[in-house]
Amino acid sequence: MQTKVKKGIIFTASTGGGHNQAANSLKEQLKSDGMDAEIIDVFRDNNMMLELFIEDAYSAILNFVPSLYGGLYKISGRPLPNTHLKRLFKRLLRKKMLNYLKIHKPDFMVSTHPLFVHTIAELKSDGYTNVPCISVVTDLGVHPFYRHPLIDAYITSHEHTKKSLINLGISSNRIFVYGIPVKKSFYEPPQSIRCESDVFTVLLMGGSLGSKKLHHALKSLTQSTRKLVIHVVCGHDKTTLNAIKRDFSEVPVNITIHLYGFVNNVGELMDKSDVLISKPGGLTVTEAIHKQIPLVIPFFLRGQEEENTTILENEGLAVYIGDIDTLDQMVEQFITNPATLSQIRSRMQKISTSYSLDKIGLLCSRLTSQSIA
Repeated sequence: MQTKVKKGIIFTASTGGGHNQAANSLKEQLKSDGMDAEIIDVFRDNNMMLELFIEDAYSAILNFVPSLYGGLYKISGRPLPNTHLKRLFKRLLRKKMLNYLKIHKPDFMVSTHPLFVHTIAELKSDGYTNVPCISVVTDLGVHPFYRHPLIDAYITSHEHTKKSLINLGISSNRIFVYGIPVKKSFYEPPQSIRCESDVFTVLLMGGSLGSKKLHHALKSLTQSTRKLVIHVVCGHDKTTLNAIKRDFSEVPVNITIHLYGFVNNVGELMDKSDVLISKPGGLTVTEAIHKQIPLVIPFFLRGQEEENTTILENEGLAVYIGDIDTLDQMVEQFITNPATLSQIRSRMQKISTSYSLDKIGLLCSRLTSQSIA
């Protein structure tokens, strides 16, 4: 008798690249475990007006008034606004998500975006489904959007995140510090080992959407008198890519710059580098921990990345630089005092031992089997 293949729905959204990356990595793992999953980018698959309102507004706010995003993030976490917003998104998405249930008949549901956690759990609360609901927390901090008593499992990347969920009333036996799902290549040993004799190498990134501050950071780094190799990844930000091409066509002889747009080999670049300078998106942080590459944060988005920065700094997993013009001085300190980087690597190595795509896949399978039984 042929065993029925377990099927799931992974809900995600294109507000930044991290949520989709987590969804794709999880789908690959589930496939290797003999399960099937349909990824649904909710806003894009819903209607054009909602996509424009959410995704385009998100990009516009981040590019032109990032402080506004930080304010909205904090306000939406307060009890009364949070309750009203949950109700709003439930009204906007309920009908469509019910349709997904009818079409796909999933054995489990996963959300890699906080906006959908409440909605999928409410479908269960209202009696439309009894399948397991799983939330992947894609940052170190926890927004109240994640809180719902009918979420069967939370997948997190740090003990701090677990404690925050417990403080929100989530039972500890529903929280699993297995790491945010990332590409399998990040779970593999490094392709190259850094030696003391190698030229000090910096990986400078701004996330999948890029950042205009990369230009400013690179200007500071090129002031260094040390011999440096700098890999600059601009993501989808062609404006910044072209500006760097134009303004850094000539650099001091001690500086070598390799410039990229969007790349698929970030893990390889991390293996080649001594330090990562980047904004602290949840996926980027998880990838850095896997690769044990010390993280320097010279800029962040107000909101969840601000929370990530505070947590990372307090846990000794990153160095925050308040003045981007001093990056060259920070690199000098790292070169003259490498023990700082060694300590960060050691802490990252300890955390990464709990990260496992296999465990996430087994968790999904176990929860589904219990539900079917």
